[in-house]
Amino acid sequence: MASDILIRILEPSDAEGFRSLRLEALTVAPEAFGASYEEDLSIPLETMRARLSASPNAVFGAFADQALVGMAGFAVHDRMKARHKGVLWGVYVKAEWRGHQVGKRLVQSVIDHASRHVIMLEAAVGLANDGARRTYHGLGFKPYGIQRKALRVGDTFYDEELLYLDLPQPGDA
Repeated sequence: MASDILIRILEPSDAEGFRSLRLEALTVAPEAFGASYEEDLSIPLETMRARLSASPNAVFGAFADQALVGMAGFAVHDRMKARHKGVLWGVYVKAEWRGHQVGKRLVQSVIDHASRHVIMLEAAVGLANDGARRTYHGLGFKPYGIQRKALRVGDTFYDEELLYLDLPQPGDA
C-alpha cells in the first residue's frame, strides 16, 4: 500500500490541494500545529502558491492515485546567524493512510532535502503524540527539551518535545 504512494515536492499548481489538506489537519489535530484553522483559512490562495515556490524551502506531498494524502514542510531559518538550521513543520497524514509508513517517508524526504541546505534540522512534536515521536526518534532525531504549555487550544495546553537532527555533510566519514 505504501509502495503505491508517490512523494514529491509540491508546486504552485498544488496550492488548492495543499490548502485543503492543511485546513483538514488544523481541524482534525489542532493540538499538533502552531497555526490555527482560522488563521490559515484567511490566507489567500496566491500566498499559498508563492509559499510553494520558495526554494530551498519546500513542502513535500504524499500522493495516492493523484490525491494528496500527506504533507511535510521544510524551511530554512531567515536570520543570518541561524541559516545553518532548518525546521521540519506541518507533518500530517490522512487517518486512513497512517500506519503505512507514509509519515516516515515524508519526514525522510524532508531530511534528504534539508541535508543539501542546512547542517541541522529542528522539529517539535506533541508530547502525547507517541506515533510521531517514534517516527522522529527512529529517523535519528534527538530530544533536547520539553516546552511546557507550547500550544493552547481553547482552555487546554499542550506540551511539545523539542528535537534536533545533525545532518551529514559532504566529506563526513
